[in-house]
Amino acid sequence: MMRNYLFMLAILGCPFTGYTQKNIKSIEIELSKKENPAEWILVYAPDGLMGYINREGKEIVPPVFKMIYPFGEYKENWARVEILGDLIGFIDTTGKFVVEPKYEYIEKFGKYREDWALVCIDDQFGFINSQGKEIVPPIYSEIPFINKKE
Repeated sequence: MMRNYLFMLAILGCPFTGYTQKNIKSIEIELSKKENPAEWILVYAPDGLMGYINREGKEIVPPVFKMIYPFGEYKENWARVEILGDLIGFIDTTGKFVVEPKYEYIEKFGKYREDWALVCIDDQFGFINSQGKEIVPPIYSEIPFINKKE
């Protein structure tokens, strides 16, 4: 009798458990410490947007991103993020923005100068530095390639 009762509770409890977790699916992907230095778990909201929770289940990055790329692809301890509307920026290992997602394009750091990355908004170009600050506003229609890194 007790076993049947526990079995019924387990079956009935499943839908409620899913509901209390807002139907967010978590996906644990094996990434290297470099790609995911905080060792967060990727989660997907019902609308397909992505975020991160930590190993204790606490939400670190809410699922508001169309795409989150691995940490370190552009800069160590930064992950490129993309929001709806295809605008991109970066978060750090605390989940905070270091570059607000307002750019249509961001070149990798070092192509023009060691700690600069080319950015683009509405076909206008500028640069951000390795601290995420806009150092040349994106107001130029063209920036010729500079052969020499200074």
